Amino acid sequence: MQEQQSLICEITDLSHDGRGVGRIAGKTCFVEGALPSETVELHINNSKRNYDEGRATKILSAANNRVEPGCKHFLRCGGCSLQHLDHDQQLQFKEQQLLNSLQRGGLEPATVLPALSAPQWGYRRRARLAVQRAKDGKFLVGFRNAGSRRIEPISQCPVLAAPLPEVIAQLPQWLVSVPHGIRIFEVELVSVDNSFAVAVEAGRLPNEAELGEILGSLKQMGHGPVQLWWKAGKQTRFTRLDKGTDALSFSVPGGLRLNFEPGQFIQVNGEINRLMIEQMLSLLPESGNLAVDLFCGTGNLSLPLTQRFTKVVGVEGLPELVKGAEDNARLNGLNNVEFAMADLTRAVGLSRINPSNEPIDLVLLDPPRNGAAGVISWVAKSKARQIVYISCHPSTMIRDAAVLAEAGYKMTAVGVMDMFPHTTHIEAMALFE
Repeated sequence: MQEQQSLICEITDLSHDGRGVGRIAGKTCFVEGALPSETVELHINNSKRNYDEGRATKILSAANNRVEPGCKHFLRCGGCSLQHLDHDQQLQFKEQQLLNSLQRGGLEPATVLPALSAPQWGYRRRARLAVQRAKDGKFLVGFRNAGSRRIEPISQCPVLAAPLPEVIAQLPQWLVSVPHGIRIFEVELVSVDNSFAVAVEAGRLPNEAELGEILGSLKQMGHGPVQLWWKAGKQTRFTRLDKGTDALSFSVPGGLRLNFEPGQFIQVNGEINRLMIEQMLSLLPESGNLAVDLFCGTGNLSLPLTQRFTKVVGVEGLPELVKGAEDNARLNGLNNVEFAMADLTRAVGLSRINPSNEPIDLVLLDPPRNGAAGVISWVAKSKARQIVYISCHPSTMIRDAAVLAEAGYKMTAVGVMDMFPHTTHIEAMALFE
């Protein structure tokens, strides 16, 4: 069978998802675990009419930029795909992928910003883990395998921020304290400036007796202050169960502090988040009148903007995020920012955020992966002097940029942000004027 064949391939390129690209008998082949300039032995595991897919089984001639992966679970867990490539080369790869995509979209930025980079290990302050209880009562805890639903049990994860790698190693033992009658689906771990949290998604809440045992076992992990959050059934938000009152919080430039709850969006790379905010501010004038932050979350970008603008308006689609942002503004003593709720998938409610039709100096966009299609026409018609677009999926940013180009905006600066080292995930910041 072709799936069992062992073949030789020279790798000439790297695909957008981090696989080596070569040709065998004139047919394109995507090879997992291979890098450009390498000669590899591989097995074909999927054959299509126009291309084959395979996995490198032996590196016959290694690339100069190949490095030893830093995690023993590399390739199997599906979390990282570029640990075998030198980190500087990862950055160059991501920047070139972005620039190639912009060129295909007809966009030529006047300036390419230096790539934002931070330590490549211990950077991830949040992780969501799949959980499965085996028949013997023991737990499998890990990430899904690449391309499947199977859980890859992990005992280490060097990209996680302290103390999460140690917590992961202890999770299976701690979960045994959860009664058999409670089905566990996922566990989210969060590590921020003042504490770390374990947030459980389960079939039901524990009763008082069960909770006492669960909390006692959690505290025995011995990693300092820990919070326990729980979500069950049809609940849309996590509920805190450890009776504590101190919020999870992290700092951002300007001496500001933001509180949040598990399940609410935060940038997972704290250092890149700080660099991102500093870069955003560097692209803006020293002062302005009105800034509008769409997809504002709990104020991660809105609050730093108050240092530059007389008035900032943050807009979100969920009431709990709007309330969280308002609470963070009060926490930091800011009175020149306000928050509003609107349906950003359809631009419903945006007409209310600037009723006096003041000239808008800045529109800031930080949408989810599907981009800002619902509001981009409103943004284009706003005639804002500047638009900063922060993207976690450049292809949707490029789609939205076409609308801005039709309205007369030009992309004057763009750069990549290495939010997720060792993955092919590309984040970018672009300035339109």
